[in-house]
Amino acid sequence: MTKKIISFSFFIFIFLSCQTDVQPKVERLDKTKSDQIDELAQRYLSLNRFSGAIVLAKGGEIVYDQNVGLADYQNQRPFSNTTAFKVGELTKLLTENLIDNLAKQGKLQRTDSISQHLPELPSNWTIQDVLKYKGRQSGGGATAKDTSDYNTLGKLIEQLSGKTYQENIEQYSKELDLENTYFQKADSSIAVGYLYHNYRGRGLELQKSPVINLQDAFSSKGLKSTPRDLLKVLKSNPSEVQIDGYLENDGFSYSLLNRPTDGLTIIILSNRRHPVAKEMSDSIEAILKGEKYKLPLAREPFPVDPNLLDSYSGRYALNENMSFEVVHENDSLFVLLGPNKVALIPQSDDQFYMQENDAAMRFEKDSTALVHKVVLLNGFVDSNQEAIRIE
Repeated sequence: MTKKIISFSFFIFIFLSCQTDVQPKVERLDKTKSDQIDELAQRYLSLNRFSGAIVLAKGGEIVYDQNVGLADYQNQRPFSNTTAFKVGELTKLLTENLIDNLAKQGKLQRTDSISQHLPELPSNWTIQDVLKYKGRQSGGGATAKDTSDYNTLGKLIEQLSGKTYQENIEQYSKELDLENTYFQKADSSIAVGYLYHNYRGRGLELQKSPVINLQDAFSSKGLKSTPRDLLKVLKSNPSEVQIDGYLENDGFSYSLLNRPTDGLTIIILSNRRHPVAKEMSDSIEAILKGEKYKLPLAREPFPVDPNLLDSYSGRYALNENMSFEVVHENDSLFVLLGPNKVALIPQSDDQFYMQENDAAMRFEKDSTALVHKVVLLNGFVDSNQEAIRIE
């Protein structure tokens, strides 16, 4: 009897050992990195440039999952794991997967021309051309815009499946166990989109974004989804993906990075229009690698030596037709914009922000330690403009 128990125990040990060997090794996020990502998210929230969800995964397994801010600021509704966001061009991931499913069913080939299935669009462009953002413009009347838009693929999906795009998404969601991914849904838990700007002349405020026409977005950028659902989509069809952007005047922005080579996935969904999700994703990747990363300055007054302000005074030119003047008066800095005199509030020794709009100026020195230009930072535009000092 004892021998049987020992043999059975040995068998269980071997079995469990084998089971452990085949499980993927998940690299858990250490507290230092987790705290740094928390700080990063909170800083963007304090600047009103981000409010939403961040999910990180290694090898398809979630190692960081955090919601920051509110899904609905008027009603103080928090985010949850089922809160959906408008995901913009991330819609194309699912649209492409639906096309692949039709190909597996033998209903199309990627090399088919669009007009073969949609005669109302006479074009030599192929399905593959549209999927890869390239093609040949036909002389038959269809324009590049007609045939390169992913909404064309939505029409193709409906034509060949005999179902609406929404019904196709519902079936796809059921197959992948997606909890809250849809094109249209009556009883959904969707975040409210917000803009943040001086729209009433009272300074910076949150403004609920206008509602856009769903048909205009459709299969190119009309889906709503959650980070966890998107992770399931990526796991079902692993490929290298990097998509980021924002919905113009619709209060949502997003960034998705999926890299099978090292198993890293970063998903950021925000109910703010600010295009900072990619910037945040880059900083998070740097944190994971233990590298230096960008933490935006807080919009809070910073004690600066008044004697330093004289070095920033002068005239700066954006181009040959446009210039502005920076002046130092009463231990404060101002910028003269036409008839307006706008106070510049120090955020650091060399960066100053404007109270009434989401803009800032960073003064930069040359190799001789003299201020030679100013970088103009705008929270609503993901680019920098430089003005060269001319006086």
